[in-house]
Amino acid sequence: MFGRTINFIIFRIACPALNTTRTQRSNWHFDTQAVDHNTNVTLTCAAGYWWQPPSLSGHPNTTKTVNCGSDGNWTPAFGDCVPISMNILRELFDIVSCS
Repeated sequence: MFGRTINFIIFRIACPALNTTRTQRSNWHFDTQAVDHNTNVTLTCAAGYWWQPPSLSGHPNTTKTVNCGSDGNWTPAFGDCVPISMNILRELFDIVSCS
């Protein structure tokens, strides 16, 4: 019994490739094709787009860093970048028109 070695095999699942996750409407791009576990990837919105919701300080978030977990999922979850519109800015900053 003593002196025996027990080996464990740990299986890690690669995350889905971002280029297959991305759609025509996503309006974001990335700088790497790495999908191995524990890989961080920065997603960047196209010009004129941002991630919703905006940051706590009210500034548009145009980049988001996601991590490929050992379970094969990207976290935090991400969707599409949305156009920055004047209506959104009005709601965020309570802009009123002066007439």
